[in-house]
Amino acid sequence: MDGKCTKRMLTLATGLGFLIPDLRRMTEEHQYQLALRLLEAEHNQPLVWLRQLAPSGEAFQLETQQIPGRWAKTVQTKLHEVGRMVALHAAHGIRCIALGEEDYPERLAQANDPPPLLFVRGSLSSNDRVLAVVGTRSPTPDGLLHTDFWVNALGAARPTIVSGLALGIDAAAHGEALRSGLSTWAVLAHGLDAAQPRANARLAERILQSGGAWISEWPYGIPARAAHFPRRNRIIAGLSDAVLIVEASIKSGASITAKLAHGYDRSVFAIPGRIHDVHSQGCLSLIADQIAQMALHPEQVLSNLNWSARRQQGPHADLSKPLASVLEALRGPSRVEDLQKATGLPTEAVLSALAELIWTGRAYARSGTYHRRPLQGA
Repeated sequence: MDGKCTKRMLTLATGLGFLIPDLRRMTEEHQYQLALRLLEAEHNQPLVWLRQLAPSGEAFQLETQQIPGRWAKTVQTKLHEVGRMVALHAAHGIRCIALGEEDYPERLAQANDPPPLLFVRGSLSSNDRVLAVVGTRSPTPDGLLHTDFWVNALGAARPTIVSGLALGIDAAAHGEALRSGLSTWAVLAHGLDAAQPRANARLAERILQSGGAWISEWPYGIPARAAHFPRRNRIIAGLSDAVLIVEASIKSGASITAKLAHGYDRSVFAIPGRIHDVHSQGCLSLIADQIAQMALHPEQVLSNLNWSARRQQGPHADLSKPLASVLEALRGPSRVEDLQKATGLPTEAVLSALAELIWTGRAYARSGTYHRRPLQGA
């Protein structure tokens, strides 16, 4: 984008209260890489020859004469489209992080095929322990119970929980992470204008409100397509130190994630099940093929990863920042507007935090006001 266009967008963003640092961070190189990703999606194949000939925006300008005329014009057209996308990303607080930048997740950068651009909505806080928990979209009741149990038990090591926000095991993993006060990241197969599936929209919002993040390699407005999900799975595997498979069929996204993680030299664990249960066959196959270790108890997994339990530092250390802020502000009978002023959080975040605190037994409501529940034994 030229300077005048950038200035106009900055002026518009300022007038509407958009996040200016995010807009400025969308550099010309970001836009070039994004244009290539969109073209690859449209043609449903990687443009290896173009990336080799012009791996950067600067190289594209230098090598334009070497690029077939039709493709040179196509790339230029796509670059203009990307320029118009910049304001949309800024409007929704979506950051664009390029491979090689300081903020790019280190584990993902070490994978064989990291995405050149990563879009992030929310807080991609650093953590030296990241665990992916994935599984089938149609779990058994036992599978849901296993997910809650394992995420809660492994939460003693305070890892960030990564999953794909899909129905079933993924949603259960995110939900238990929130209840256990763990940070959680949802990796999506579409642009970050909204979270899919719609049935998990409320869960997705809670992830952001609790200090977590949505992550994708696709820009704003790009819908989910079947081909995007295996690519999404490689990001889940690449972000993580280890992957835990709860329930999966042999041909499933969870099995793909496990095999990708194994290829990245990450630890993979699978919970075994009944041999005739289709939901267990993927886990059993991964174990039989020595891709995954059999997960029998959380202590076994923690020991294998050399993750010791981490003591809580302070009375609210197990809570996300928004939850801890609201709980700390509950020093007496408080109304929502009182808590909003005390914490600086938006009304939606305060209400979400209160609902979580009441559900977990840390607070209660009475006569239109909210109160902190005394700790047992205090």
